[in-house]
Amino acid sequence: MIPRLPLLLSLFFLQHSIILAFSFVETGWSRSSTFRHESLLLLRQSGDDASDEQVSSPIEDEDEAREQRNLRFAGVGRLYAEPNNQDDIDTSIAPHLQVVDRLTQATVVVVGLGGVGSWAAEALCRSGIGNLVLIDLDDICISNTNRQMHAMASTIGNFKIDEMARRFRDINPNCNITLIHDFVSPDNVDEILTSIPNLTACLDAMDGAKGKCAMIAACCRYQIPIVTCGGSAGRTDPCAFVCEDLTRVNNDPLLSNCRKNLRKFHGFEAGVPANLLKKKLVKPPKKWNIQAVISTEPQKTLPKGEGSSSLRRCDGALGTGVFVTGTSGFGKLGHF
Repeated sequence: MIPRLPLLLSLFFLQHSIILAFSFVETGWSRSSTFRHESLLLLRQSGDDASDEQVSSPIEDEDEAREQRNLRFAGVGRLYAEPNNQDDIDTSIAPHLQVVDRLTQATVVVVGLGGVGSWAAEALCRSGIGNLVLIDLDDICISNTNRQMHAMASTIGNFKIDEMARRFRDINPNCNITLIHDFVSPDNVDEILTSIPNLTACLDAMDGAKGKCAMIAACCRYQIPIVTCGGSAGRTDPCAFVCEDLTRVNNDPLLSNCRKNLRKFHGFEAGVPANLLKKKLVKPPKKWNIQAVISTEPQKTLPKGEGSSSLRRCDGALGTGVFVTGTSGFGKLGHF
């Protein structure tokens, strides 16, 4: 049976309404600050390659920049503004613009700019986040077209984060974008996180258990809020996504492996046998306060004889749809 794509895509774009407001932001990032990471030879700051194409330039006049920022993102501010009924709130600034100010001050890391991360990063930019750090070393493959925002005929072979940065500068010229051309690993994760000033939160959209585990463990060590995600391959229902604590995730091989390694190598609290938990013979383990966006839909069975993707295929044997990966990406933001 052919899926009803118009309905699925409509549901997918409805997820945009749950975009976050980073109300816990306390301090901002100075636009003059630079990110130093000696092992990242290809690191670039926003604007370094602006000569490659015609893009919008940052507005230097402070008043004009603020006016345009408010026009762009006041709608997000109104969505999350609370009634101004507290004596200690600055009444000289409208409540919804106070939200926009906090979003502008926020610094968010997105790790992995693929089928989930590319959509999540775009939503962050369109929500007025003032400082984005994009981390990925992968380039764009033609088979990414079915699920990744940056994949077009004109971008194949380019670095994913380079294309995202060009797009984001056109969405919000005053967004401060830092690019880290590298894959996160246990060897570099501490250096990366400790080198980013005033880090507000992290979005993990990696599809490798080793890097995902390293990033989650490091964020917990440095008390950085993080939202991770499970696998999207082999699933077709965009309405099946939920957000659970990582200790409560079931039927997701990627996150199960990650959770096992967090306990084995990073001292996270041990779990309880699933059979005892199912029979309610023991209490559930204590939550780790690590949010994970997962699909409750059973994963499609792997076709016989297709244990891995082919040489020219980057999407694996199970297949993936944009209405699923995009929903996962947008859902991550709604649970910050």
